[in-house]
Amino acid sequence: MVKSLAGLALLRTGLWDRTLRIWARRRDAIILTYHRVIERWDRKLEYSQPGMVVTAGTFDRQLTFLKEYFDVVPLSLLVDPKSEIRNPKSRSRPLCAITFDDGWRDNYEIAFPILRKYELPATIFLTTDFIGTDRVFWHTELLYLLLHENLSVLRQIPPDFRTYPSPVRQGLRRLTRMPAPRQAQDVDSLIEAVKELCDEDTIEGLIRNLAESTGLSRPLFPGRTFFLDWNQVREMTAAGIEIGSHGCSHRILTRLLQSEVEMELRRSKECIEEHTGTTVNIFAFPNNGCNREVCCLAKAVGYQAACDGQAKVPKGVGAFALERIGIHEGIAASGHAGHPGTGLAFVLAKRAFGRSLW
Repeated sequence: MVKSLAGLALLRTGLWDRTLRIWARRRDAIILTYHRVIERWDRKLEYSQPGMVVTAGTFDRQLTFLKEYFDVVPLSLLVDPKSEIRNPKSRSRPLCAITFDDGWRDNYEIAFPILRKYELPATIFLTTDFIGTDRVFWHTELLYLLLHENLSVLRQIPPDFRTYPSPVRQGLRRLTRMPAPRQAQDVDSLIEAVKELCDEDTIEGLIRNLAESTGLSRPLFPGRTFFLDWNQVREMTAAGIEIGSHGCSHRILTRLLQSEVEMELRRSKECIEEHTGTTVNIFAFPNNGCNREVCCLAKAVGYQAACDGQAKVPKGVGAFALERIGIHEGIAASGHAGHPGTGLAFVLAKRAFGRSLW
């Protein structure tokens, strides 16, 4: 409500128009990051964290807002040094690029038709090991297990769980004491703790132990696909959607050996180019995991730019690393009658006013 009212004040007092004119005069562009677009907001959120999700209705309204106030352009034009669009004298409105991370199936089934409705471009960063498979991210499995009613059997944390970091144990204990039905929001803080404190092997052990303790067997989603297939990728590419790389395995690159980072960067790029027949020039760091060394490796492999998230862009990499603004339902849904983008206007103005984003 506060964001919505602040955004409404921006729009009605003229401060928003002034902000837009300032952005248009400078070399400014807004780069937005989405992950998933789902039909409705429910307790499961299709086993994704709330910060990864917007609903179809919210996405539709937000594109209306963006098209009204921005020139929405392909991300490749922002990083192409030869593009005339970089010339601030050639435009009267600020620029915006829309991006999606991971390659979720709903990018094709739900987001793609809405983008075509408004004739707006977008860039989708694919995690190539998951495209065309029935594999799932670890946090999808973890959410499924922790939202399951059988979690009550863990009221007494088994010995196998006592080796996990304290915030993880405390989060598990809190969830086991919470009455069903639990919601994805209830699990969010535990997922963040696991992401921050646990390596890949520890996470795999946690999921395996949870499945065994609750009497569930893997695969947890037999016959279901969460990610795009290559035919869908090619159809979107033919319709003007750009494809970039998000790595192969979605592992955090700053935690890997240099040889592993190089493999993730190179193999994912080659895989997308082979399947689509297009050149992949832009990379997006999984979980915003980047530093100067990783950026330099990405540049050496052949990427023109790499997208960071809300983390601070590493020093010493110049304009190679692009900062983005993460969008989710909590930001995008806030609005006011007649002004569906007031919450978004507030967030963008607060984030970008007074400094360049690219």
